[in-house]
Parts: sequence; C-alpha cells; structure tokens
Amino acid sequence: MNQSKLYFFWKIGKSIYENQTNYPNIIQKYSKYYSYRYGNSSMFSRRNMYFMKKFYINFPIFYEKLNYITWEQYQLLLLLPNIKERYFYFFLSLLFHCDYQETYSLIMNDYYSRI
Repeated sequence: MNQSKLYFFWKIGKSIYENQTNYPNIIQKYSKYYSYRYGNSSMFSRRNMYFMKKFYINFPIFYEKLNYITWEQYQLLLLLPNIKERYFYFFLSLLFHCDYQETYSLIMNDYYSRI
C-alpha cells in the first residue's frame, strides 16, 4: 500500500512539474480533480500537491527507494531548505530504518550540523 501510494504521489508530482508551464494554476486544478475523483480532499489539498511536486523534483534519483520511508517522513524532509541536509536525513532514515518520530528526532537534534 505504501509503495503504491508513494509512487502515485511521485507520478502526480512529475505530471505537475512537467505541465506547470503549459497550464496556469495546475496545482489548484489537480487538487480539485483528484479530490473529486478519489473523494479525499485533505490528501489532495493544494499543500499536498505542492509537496508532491517537490517530492518529484527532490527525489527522482531515489525512485527505487521510495517505499523505504513514509509519505509523512518525505514531507518532513521536504521542509528542510538545504538539499544536502535533506539527503543526509533521508539516508540516515534509510540506514537506521527510522519511523516518522525517529526522523523528526534526528532533525531536531541537528545531527547534520554535528558532522
């Protein structure tokens, strides 16, 4: 379930990214469309659509590892402004098989700055 959901979000993010120049307000349009189609407006909110786009942009090279952490962990990582820091915590989460709370704790304890 998690892998297919993450792949679905990754594909939506890819579609948003590839079509953003052709369609104004694409995030809003996709949000309305997917909310109507799947009936879950919170899962397909504009904020989540923005995260899906960011998800595709920031993690395309790790496609085969998408299912090793949760969507909530990806959202947490995408909030980090520094891409090196984002990948650092991504790999730590993979290495230690972290759940959301553990990934959050790593970030809050600022392990990246300690190296």
